Amino acid sequence: MIASLRAWYYGLSLREQILLGVAGGLAALVVLIFGIILPSLAAIDRAEVAHDEAVQRRGRIVATVNAALAEKPSGRIAGGADIALIVTQGAAEKGFDLVKSANATPGQMTFRMDQARAPALLAWLTELESQGVAVSSVTLRGGANGSVTVEAQLQKVAR
Repeated sequence: MIASLRAWYYGLSLREQILLGVAGGLAALVVLIFGIILPSLAAIDRAEVAHDEAVQRRGRIVATVNAALAEKPSGRIAGGADIALIVTQGAAEKGFDLVKSANATPGQMTFRMDQARAPALLAWLTELESQGVAVSSVTLRGGANGSVTVEAQLQKVAR
């Protein structure tokens, strides 16, 4: 079989042999790109996405555990504590950069954050609810690198 293919190839003219070599090289290039390189890059991308999801899931778990460990047994805030003080201290502890609104009524607070990670933000808001600060409204807008822009209104609730 190989001998008959070799005889057929050597029976071709030089121009046909060159064209057949170029066609074989192009076929090898297509197999290399679409059969090896692109599937490998797609697998790497899927692994990166899975890793990001696992890191965010771990962050949510750690934030939940930390919130549970830091929660006071009574679950109440100090009677005279101001909502702005509670929220700004909590944000500073979690590493959030708040921009407060100046026109808030007593017992309420409006703020904006330009960049925050959604899992950490939601864990922090849950922790605030356990301290007697309820979320009246929240708006999340997706941003660069998986971060979100947040506009929220919080109010102090009596327990």
